[in-house]
Amino acid sequence: MCEFHFNDLPFELMCEIFDYLPLRDVKNAAIVCRRWNAIIFSEVYIHRFQLLVNLDHSLPVLKQMAQLLEASDREYYSVVLRANLGSPLTEARLRIVKLMIRLLADRAESLYFNMADFRIESCVSERLLRGRKLQVIDTRAKYIPLGMGLKESMLGAICEYAVDLVDLVIAEMNINNPKALVPLSSLRHLKLLLISDYYPYVKPPEPPIVLPCLENLSLIKVTDESCHFFRADNLKRFFIHSTGTDAPRTMDFITQNITGVSRLCLHFTARSIQAEVIFGWLDRFPNLLALELAGVALPVNVLNQLNPTNRLQKLIFASCHLEAMRLDGLDVKLSRLRLLCFDGCSLFHKQTGFHPVHYEDIEELRQTLPNCTIMLDYD
Repeated sequence: MCEFHFNDLPFELMCEIFDYLPLRDVKNAAIVCRRWNAIIFSEVYIHRFQLLVNLDHSLPVLKQMAQLLEASDREYYSVVLRANLGSPLTEARLRIVKLMIRLLADRAESLYFNMADFRIESCVSERLLRGRKLQVIDTRAKYIPLGMGLKESMLGAICEYAVDLVDLVIAEMNINNPKALVPLSSLRHLKLLLISDYYPYVKPPEPPIVLPCLENLSLIKVTDESCHFFRADNLKRFFIHSTGTDAPRTMDFITQNITGVSRLCLHFTARSIQAEVIFGWLDRFPNLLALELAGVALPVNVLNQLNPTNRLQKLIFASCHLEAMRLDGLDVKLSRLRLLCFDGCSLFHKQTGFHPVHYEDIEELRQTLPNCTIMLDYD
């Protein structure tokens, strides 16, 4: 007589069984074993928890829809809202929006909010899924001048009905209103905040948004002025991908409110920016242990502006152009360095120009820094 095991059931039948569990228990089941995790977070199964709501229906239909949703006990991990951005934001539409946010926020410490396609997702206890979204943010730059009131109202509703959020990702914001982020001040427990595609071209008239528990702040594809918006005294990591080309101006803005970080990630879009300009500002970050610098040019004397008493232990160059691998003063001014990485960088050769950095290019560095791990890519 052969012994039958639960894992011998076919994929489709296991999906049906998982459907009998509440959403929280489904997420707990995902950590039982690799197969259950693969099933629950597969593209096929995860969409069973997605709700599609069309906000362009007539007023009677919207009211009936709201009543049905309020009476339902079905749990969802993702809500996609369909709306014509040119139509007005009515109370009926906003009621549906607030209801959907409450539906997710009641069971969530983390929300992923994509403002381009109005998708709101709960990522409770699924670190790998959320981590992937933090790194791969859609940046299609779809700037839509109409209906901005709908987007800002949705953000306001998140801050009103999800005040206990720990992590919040706002992707493809595509708004240039400097006051749009003011409601974030209500999220007093927030530890991680990621915003992409925010283009305010003036400093906010209000004081900085104070987030006392924030530890990780990432601003992706933003203008320099966005650095003014936040004050986070307990911040550990700050990441900015700036669309500007004035590095001193960017650094000046950052150091007005953000100086206590231990990890600083600065990504620029123009390789004409000289990295030595940025190194000259590092004295304003007394606790800095790790620096990630991307999209800049690295001359031989790049370290001239660096204080010999710096505490840097980790230095990562990504998509940078180097004049030479042997930077002046490398072994003296970076004596505490334990990790040096060149991720997607190019090295200049007199005869042939710039070429990707290869393993043989870093061999001399390994001899110069015997106590430092030197890598060609970083994960």
